[in-house]
Amino acid sequence: MKTLKLIFEIFTNNKITAIIISIIYIFVLFIANNSFGMYRYIVYTEDIFKTTETTDSFYCMPNLVTAEMVNSSSMDPWGDYINNVENNARKYKAYVPFTKVKYFNSDFNGVRIKSYIYTTDMIEKYQFNLKNGSWNNMQEQSSDYFNVIVSGIYFDYLNIGDIAEIELPNYFDSSTKKIKIKVAGKLAEPYTVPSFNTSGTDINTYDLYQKLENGLIFVESSRLTKVFKSVNNCPLTAENFIASYKSNSSEAERKEYLNYFTKQFRVTDYDNIIKNTDKVIALSFRRRLPTPLFMLSIMTVALISISVLFVNKKIREHSIYYLCGCNRRKSYFIISCAIGLMGLLGGLLNILFIVNYDFLTSNGIINMSDGLIYDGQTVLFTLLYALAVSAVSVIISIMVFRKNSPIEIYRKYES
Repeated sequence: MKTLKLIFEIFTNNKITAIIISIIYIFVLFIANNSFGMYRYIVYTEDIFKTTETTDSFYCMPNLVTAEMVNSSSMDPWGDYINNVENNARKYKAYVPFTKVKYFNSDFNGVRIKSYIYTTDMIEKYQFNLKNGSWNNMQEQSSDYFNVIVSGIYFDYLNIGDIAEIELPNYFDSSTKKIKIKVAGKLAEPYTVPSFNTSGTDINTYDLYQKLENGLIFVESSRLTKVFKSVNNCPLTAENFIASYKSNSSEAERKEYLNYFTKQFRVTDYDNIIKNTDKVIALSFRRRLPTPLFMLSIMTVALISISVLFVNKKIREHSIYYLCGCNRRKSYFIISCAIGLMGLLGGLLNILFIVNYDFLTSNGIINMSDGLIYDGQTVLFTLLYALAVSAVSVIISIMVFRKNSPIEIYRKYES
């Protein structure tokens, strides 16, 4: 107990300084993790785009005024419009079925969640990493339940093969319909799925995907369609989609096919999407990463300097402890614990935030960027940095402390 009291006494006359430096340290480390996480997410989306798409792909964004679609009497205006476009596109020799995203909202244990519906082709194409289970399980048919991929912490308590229920709301009244789902797999972090919900002139891979922090992925089927009709509900289709050329089509056939789209869509092809993404990554590397790295380096120097200052202020007291029977090893231990505490505390608080990040965002406690990766690498970086700063601060502080013997220090202060 006495040792613990002596450890905290190092901060007795430096409370405000210690508090300020600790808050700044925690904040700087948080900013660094946030910047690294956003950078990693952009790189990650480019990797999955290159894995799932081919150079024959192009991203289509309608030129129509959204208000015209909103005034449509259809429950899924964009879906009807894109289906009509695709029916007309079938006559072209370069035609390949469009990659479209359908989504809907439902209730799970009283919480509103967002779900996506994949076609069979999309199940084959977008087999992102799973923590458990298999995408192949999605193809199993049953009249009692729907096989789904679950995503997010709301479903952590469910195991592969477990059956649960969701509720589909009726568009025209307050009634709902319960349907059973069976867990075929669990999506791995960062819970990324294709969303195609962004339009613009400089589309990059970051715009094509979204984090499904808590939701489900269904496979399209006639039985699922009947369920929606029975409750006057309808999945919505995203207004943008990916089209492709048939791999063995000729240059003339591709040009004719592309002309069909450019008349009614803004089109960005595979090469331009990669080029735009590389620009964003390069810009992020030049602007987003240097600032937190500089702040971390300044923070490291500040922590070391403050640590040395604290030790210098307590040298006289420790010389007295020595004369009263405290050996130098005990003094080293007290100083090491106190100085190391400042570096480790900031790191541990950041790790605590990282580990609970999904819980905080899922429950609406915080609202941060969708494009962010917090995982084991983030925890490892934070831990190693905190340990390194603490170790260097302790070593330098001990070196300063041991420059003179306690009796020499005592004589110096008494003279």
